[in-house]
Amino acid sequence: MFQKISIIARIFLIVLFIYSVLFSVVGTIFLIKAHSYVTGPVKEIQAMRDTPPSMSRFMQDLVDSNPKVNIQHRFVPLDSISLNLRKAVIAVEDPAFYMHPGFDVRSMARAMDANMSKGQMRYGGSTITQQLAKNLFLTGERTWERKAKELGYALVMEWELGKDRILELYLNYAQWGKDVFGCEAASQVYYKVHCSELNLQQAVNLAAMLASPGNSKPDEQSQLMERRRNLIEQNMKDEALLP
Repeated sequence: MFQKISIIARIFLIVLFIYSVLFSVVGTIFLIKAHSYVTGPVKEIQAMRDTPPSMSRFMQDLVDSNPKVNIQHRFVPLDSISLNLRKAVIAVEDPAFYMHPGFDVRSMARAMDANMSKGQMRYGGSTITQQLAKNLFLTGERTWERKAKELGYALVMEWELGKDRILELYLNYAQWGKDVFGCEAASQVYYKVHCSELNLQQAVNLAAMLASPGNSKPDEQSQLMERRRNLIEQNMKDEALLP
């Protein structure tokens, strides 16, 4: 009887040992993957403090889907971008840009209510920081998982880059036509001037395009563009748009 109990105890100890080893291995693998999952994006963002990427994820996906596309893009520093355009874009895309930590709770709540009423993911309530995160790093799929990743990237970007660098990157990688990216390319294509030379009306027109950049022209008189222009002009009266 004692011998039988001893055998069972040994089997139990062996099983417990194997389980402990497997648990440790699985746990270690999980920790390694979790570490790389977090540190990878952080390092990517930190690299953007001084060096902008050659292309955003959105631009790369466009090239991959159509190798013949001719991407028009040229990076320019923030101080070479018209103050008119900076104010106009903030006015229509994210009036609270310089006041929130990367996400706007009120906008997210409004978007969530709208999505629930529609029964699907249609509205994002994204800030400029979140939009930049999506353009630089993520796909365009409308899922809650992507929104969660977008928020995570946005928080890290706010911490690592700061507002002015985020705005600079956003203006340089935003889409302004089917193959036009960044405010410098947009200014050259539509107005034949550098983005530093944009006047107020040109800036308002370009900012209004961001709602539907692949289907709009800066001077068109559609209902969407008129609503956007009116919103921009109303919000630009608030001098708190820039610090």
